[in-house]
Formats: sequence, C-alpha cells, structure tokens
Amino acid sequence: MKEARHDRSGGAQADRRSRGVAPRTASPRRAGRRPRRAGRGRILRPHAASPLGAGSLEADHRVLIRRRTAILAVLMMAALASLLVRLVHLQLVRGAYLAGIAARQQLATIPLEPHRGRLLDRRGRPLAINVEATSIYAVPAAIPGHRAFAARLSPVLGVPEDDLLQRLKRGRYFAWLARKVRPEVVAAVEALHLGDQIGFRVEDLRAYPNGVLAAHVLGFVGIDNQGLAGVELRYDTLLRGRAGEAVAAHDGMGRVLVETQRIVEDPVDGSDLLLTIDQVIQHIAERELDAAVTRTQARAGVVAAMDIRTGEILALALRPVFDPAAAVRVAPELWTNRAISGVYEPGSTFKVILAAAALDSGLVDPQETFFDPGALQVAGRVIRNATGKKYGAQTMGDVIKHSSNVGSAQIATRLGRAVFHRYVRGFGFGAPTRVDLPGEIAGLVGTPAEWVPPRLQTIAFGQGISVTPLQLLAAVSAIGNRGMLPRPHVVRAVRDRAGRMTAVVGGPSGRRVVRPESAAAVLRMMVRAVEEGSGTLARIDGYRIAGKTGTAQKPAPQGGYDPDRYVASFVGIVPADAPQLAILVILDEPLGAYYGSEIAAPLFREVAAQTLWYLRIPPRTPLGQPRAP
Repeated sequence: MKEARHDRSGGAQADRRSRGVAPRTASPRRAGRRPRRAGRGRILRPHAASPLGAGSLEADHRVLIRRRTAILAVLMMAALASLLVRLVHLQLVRGAYLAGIAARQQLATIPLEPHRGRLLDRRGRPLAINVEATSIYAVPAAIPGHRAFAARLSPVLGVPEDDLLQRLKRGRYFAWLARKVRPEVVAAVEALHLGDQIGFRVEDLRAYPNGVLAAHVLGFVGIDNQGLAGVELRYDTLLRGRAGEAVAAHDGMGRVLVETQRIVEDPVDGSDLLLTIDQVIQHIAERELDAAVTRTQARAGVVAAMDIRTGEILALALRPVFDPAAAVRVAPELWTNRAISGVYEPGSTFKVILAAAALDSGLVDPQETFFDPGALQVAGRVIRNATGKKYGAQTMGDVIKHSSNVGSAQIATRLGRAVFHRYVRGFGFGAPTRVDLPGEIAGLVGTPAEWVPPRLQTIAFGQGISVTPLQLLAAVSAIGNRGMLPRPHVVRAVRDRAGRMTAVVGGPSGRRVVRPESAAAVLRMMVRAVEEGSGTLARIDGYRIAGKTGTAQKPAPQGGYDPDRYVASFVGIVPADAPQLAILVILDEPLGAYYGSEIAAPLFREVAAQTLWYLRIPPRTPLGQPRAP
C-alpha cells in the first residue's frame, strides 16, 4: 500500500513535469513536518510552484495596481477640486455675507442717538430742551422665571404683569421694560437686586421748561424723540439730526461688553431753531386769555399777535391747552391748533375786507352814502343790524364805525359776486397761508356761482363764510402793511450746536392785494371804529388803535344759526400811525355778554397795551392828554 501511494505521488509529479509545471517542493521551514489532513482520509500536500507563466501574472498584477492607483488619484483630484471650488465660493461669492453673520454673532451694533435740537424763542430763551432720563431694560435669556420676574417689577414700574410678560417676549437678549422713568423708580428697581437680569440706559428726554406755554406752536415728541405735532413735527428732520453707530462684542447672554466698544460713525446732533415767538409776549397773551376765558366762561379762546411787516408770529395762545410733556395722556382733540386747523365765521371783522374791496375796485367812493333803514330784505330774507338801530345815510366809513350789517349788504350788492369773490380770494381766504406748522386747512369760501343772494350779502358781514383765525389775522395785516399780504411763519432761523446761524427761514416780503392808498383809507376807517364807534373799549392811552369788532352766530347742527351760541372777536393794528403789530382775539361761546365790543375789545386792549410797553414802542400822544380828532 505504501508503494502504491508512492507510485501515485511519483506519477503526479511526473505528470506535472510533463505539462511544464514546476514540481512543488517542500519549504525548508516545513521540513520534517507531517502533511496536514483535510477531511477524512485525505492528506494535503504542498504544491510546487510552476516556473511557466510567472512573468505574465506579475505584469497583469502591475497593470492592475497602476489602474487602481490612477483611479484613486483621479478621485482624489476630483475631491480636491470640489473642495477648492467650495472654498472659492465661500471666500469670494459668499464671503461678505458669511462674515456679516459671524460679526453679528460676535458683535453688537449700538445706535448712537444724537441730541435733538432745542427750540428757542426769538431772543434765544429756551422753549424746548433735552434732559437726561434713565430707561430700564431686561435680558430675557438671563431670567429663570418670567412670571415671577414680572410680579416683582409690576408694582414698582406701575405696569401690569401681563404687559411686562409681553415685553419680555420681544427679544432674547434685550427687551424694554420702561422708558425714561423718574429717578425714584430707578432707585426702587435697583433695590430689588436683580443683577444681570436687567440693565439701565441713559437717554434724552424732551422737556418744556415753561410748561404749557406756546404748546400748540411747539407741539410735542414721542418716546423716541420723534416729532408728533407743531414745530417738533414740521421741522423734525432738522431737529433730529443723524444717528451714529458703534460696535462692541457681547457675551453669551447677549450683554454688551462696554470695554470693547468702538465708534464707527459719530452722531450729528440736531440743529437749534430760533422761533419768531417771544416768550414774554406769549406769556402776556396766555395770561390775559386765561383771565378772559374765566371771566366770560367761554368754551375756547384764541389770541394771536403778528409783526405785519415780516409775518413773524410773536404769540399764538389757545385755550383749552395741553402740557406738551404729557401730551399722550390727554385727549387728542386738545392737540388741535384751532388757529390754523379750525374754522369759524368771522362776523363783522370781515367788513374790513369788504371795505378794502369796495375802495380798491373803484366801485364805491369813500364819500358815497348808503341809506340804512335798520332792515333790508334780500331774496326773501330780512337782514338787520345787530344793535337793531337805524343809521340812515352813511358813508362806508360810517358803515365800519357803526358795524352796520344793512350798509355792508348794500355795498356787497354794488360789488357783485365776481368782484367781491376775487378780492376775498386775493386776501388769502380759501387757501392755506402756508405757515410753517402742520395741519393747516384752507377754510370754506365757495365759488362765485354759490354766492347767490342772500349769501353774497351775509358774507359781507362775515356770515356764510368760514375762515381760520390766522387767515383773518394775515388779511388784516395787509391793511396795515400798505396792501402787502405777509406770509405768517413761526421759525426765524436755524443754528448749529455751536450757536452759528446756518439758515434764515423767514418768509418772503409778501404780495400785493390792494393799492397802498386803498389800505390807508381802510386803516383810517378802523381808527374811527375804535375812537368813535363799536370798538371804544379797545382804546389805549397814548396810542392810536385801528380795529374792528366782530360778533357772529354759530351754525346750528340742524341748519341755520343757533340763537344761543356766539363767537366774539376783535382784530386790531397798533400803533395805527406807524403800524407794527396785528392782534386778533377770539372768545368762543361765552356765557352772558357775547358782543365783541363788550368782551373781546377789552381783551385786545390788555394784550396790546402790555405788548407795546414790553417792545418799548413809545406813545405818540402824552398819557393823560386827549387824542386829536
């Protein structure tokens, strides 16, 4: 059996040699070891390597390796190229955007608010200034329990808990709790020792050192010092200035690290405005208006004073009034500047415009007489004099002196609708005066076609037409300004924070509405009305006063006129022999006496007399001596 196995083995090797395959030889390492068995009855023997085909296999192996290496290199190059493209995209295409995101994550942009410009009276006295106030904010991310936090602060800040909770939801790192609070509130909050949960910031608070003085002219601002009314709104861009910007790093809680702050752009403070308002004259007007409103129990009142040569408004007082420092806490109706945003029927003060139109048009001679029987029927309506008197034959000067409604209706009839309407519009009625205050309206004049009798005749004595107080003041100023209609304005100049004048805002010299001789003739008629007629209670010792009274019924809601509601007024020019000022006073719905000659003329006298003394305008006749006729 052993021989047989040997023969088979030898035969196998012989067979391998016959096929050109090298016989397998035992490895020297394995010499002496017995062959391994595989399975049952089989012995695995080592194969001898064949010398035939070895070079071919090695060549194929090298090609395979080179092929795999090339593929790997291509893949690596493609990966590197993709990475390079991505890097280029991130650096060049989206670099600025991503840098901005990173900066926002690391840096906080801090707006640097400029100081709002001041409002000064014509002599540089402050009317609106800035003071420092502390605002309180929270860092919501640093607050463990919002409701407990709100419960602690609510009674101190005077803000409902629910409102505080809503404010905490407005930001993760910053939320306003209370703006520009009183010092005692700040002290109370600090006493709670809330640490990093809250912070304090100093801001500018708009202050009005004279309280309600000139409130309707100055207006007021919002919580962010933005103008909301009056000059504060009209000139908001100039007053506000331009905000600056700083950047600073912040910590993980979003709190700004002040020591890292860097200014990017300096803020530019707002400009100061020099107003035409004179603080003293304004105080006189408001004090006397308060006294008159209290005395007559009027619902409202207006006093306005203007330089007839320049259109500068020296005083503009209205009642009721509001405190501009607390304007948001009063009814919005109180904000309305009724001198430009409210209309009224001017009554007999409008006869001045009628006289100017009649003389300047040449349709009425100053010496021509009109017969006044005390009543006049026009288109089915009876027109009567307010006093009930019959004045008989009277010139146009007598019509003004007696304030005759019948004589005025006759003159208007002579003029006709077209001519009278042209002069009314020429004096500025039915159009804004273009005063530099917001909210001005045009009034209600109508067209000539609408001035059918008896409206034409009633307009002659100021009923059936609606004007603003400032329109009437400007129109009467033209009589004292030799027929030139001035443009009212409340700002004289703009100054920078160093006090240097940067702009003059004054209005133009005006436009002509009547000839100088016509204006002079009407002015003389107004002097007679004060010295001899219905305006005697407006006289001032030592001065010649030109003026005209007015008493107008107010329209009734259901139509027609209310017999129990009146507007009493007086408009005058002082001094009449060298006109400088026009002053208009109005008392709306007084109780008891309601004639302009009784309650408005004395108010005019008090305001005018004190203003003349303050401006050092000397009297033309010695005090105590009778006036020349």
